[in-house]
Amino acid sequence: MAAFFAGQPLEVSEVRLTVAEIEGLIGQPLPTNARFPSWWRNDEHKMHSRAWLTAGWQVDHMNVDNAEIVFVRGRPPEVTL
Repeated sequence: MAAFFAGQPLEVSEVRLTVAEIEGLIGQPLPTNARFPSWWRNDEHKMHSRAWLTAGWQVDHMNVDNAEIVFVRGRPPEVTL
């Protein structure tokens, strides 16, 4: 996922992907919890969230009806050591 987002042209500011499309990108099924908006929180402590956050993207929201996640280009989180 990180490579997918990092490869998006700078003029692209929003990406909409369904859970099925994401599974196709990563080549494996997502956990059952990925069907719920809470799984898509922008939490730098969660490995799956870091995939989009480190590439400079954030989840704006999830449309539960069609299992679509809306990602927007944003600022990467500050890393604290």
